[in-house]
Amino acid sequence: MAANSNFYLDVLKDNTAGIPVYAESLIRQHWPDKWVHASNSLDIEEYRRLGYCKLSVASTPRPDSFLYWGGEEFDRLYESYKQATWEVEWNEHQLQVVQLKWESACGRGNRDWVIADTDSVAREFILDVERKTNDPNQSILVFSNGYWARSRSLYATIQKSSFDDLILTGQMKESIRSEFKQFLDSEERYGQLNISWRRGALFIGPPGNGKTHCVRALVKDLGVPIFYVQSLSHNRFTSEQLWQQVFQRARKLRPCVLVLEDLDSLVNDGNRSFFLNQLDGFEQNHGMIILATTNHPEQIDTAIVDRPSRFDRKYHFDLPATNERRLYLDSWLKKLSDETGWQETEIGAVVDATSDFSFSYLKELVISSVMQWMQKPDSATFLSVILDEAANLKQQMKTGDRVES
Repeated sequence: MAANSNFYLDVLKDNTAGIPVYAESLIRQHWPDKWVHASNSLDIEEYRRLGYCKLSVASTPRPDSFLYWGGEEFDRLYESYKQATWEVEWNEHQLQVVQLKWESACGRGNRDWVIADTDSVAREFILDVERKTNDPNQSILVFSNGYWARSRSLYATIQKSSFDDLILTGQMKESIRSEFKQFLDSEERYGQLNISWRRGALFIGPPGNGKTHCVRALVKDLGVPIFYVQSLSHNRFTSEQLWQQVFQRARKLRPCVLVLEDLDSLVNDGNRSFFLNQLDGFEQNHGMIILATTNHPEQIDTAIVDRPSRFDRKYHFDLPATNERRLYLDSWLKKLSDETGWQETEIGAVVDATSDFSFSYLKELVISSVMQWMQKPDSATFLSVILDEAANLKQQMKTGDRVES
């Protein structure tokens, strides 16, 4: 016996899962001669921003919108919509998109319905929106609070990063750059050898010694989509569900780089086995580069740290040795010598006074010394100021008040 046409409405009438079912029935009643296709999280506003369509908001039904401030950098009001019906001009077609969002005890719900004259137009539109808006397109996709969001500011920061500004021991810089560039160029060779085309690296060391700088310079060099995991905290979703969202999203745009900063804070006893399965279990990560950083490798399970198939390379970013400190301070001296009178012959004294400084601490030393010297340029040499400041910072280290970046 055929089910009643209102079967799902009747079954779900007291459940929030019935909201999209009821909404679609109303949409089909309103547009009886159109094709209606549902989609999840269709980012048509971003699609419009990218220049692929024209949008206007229908006045009926009245949209649910709100205004928000863009902050000091973008000092104006912006309008955003929770519920809206969009009039769309796309490739000489007129479409409508009904956007609906709601909250439930299980989390956030959302659905978008595309209304078009033909089945093929609706499908082609959805496919093109998904393709174009899932491409980072001069932005970084950042995962936080249970969802992905574009960050153009982080993308701009990465574009300013360079290996030229990074001081590492020996051939480490060249090794890192060549390792991953060769990997991206070797898909065919990996296939011929029947080896999984994926790569991972763990960047280890105390804070402030270049791990983040190196990751940013590397992903800029590689020029593939970048996914950055900021946190795995959410008040409704489990960390296993969040890890699944992370890997599912990244796999859509391979080859790509997945950055896991502070890995020790992302992986815990509850989600470790699921994370390991995502790395090398039944899931396929063809074309994926995973770069992870940690200040505390001792807090990470050995099954993650010590098995090469998970993180093939481990790079150690230790406190800079004498030669690295000299090179770093010399780069600052070249910028400051004309103004401060800081002499190249005085570098050695500063190097000796900073034996346990990280690169971040060295940067703080120079900047704070310049600020101190500007207040009394006629009564003290820059060398005396920077040595006094080095002694002050050493005292901070003893109290645990460390400068990190």
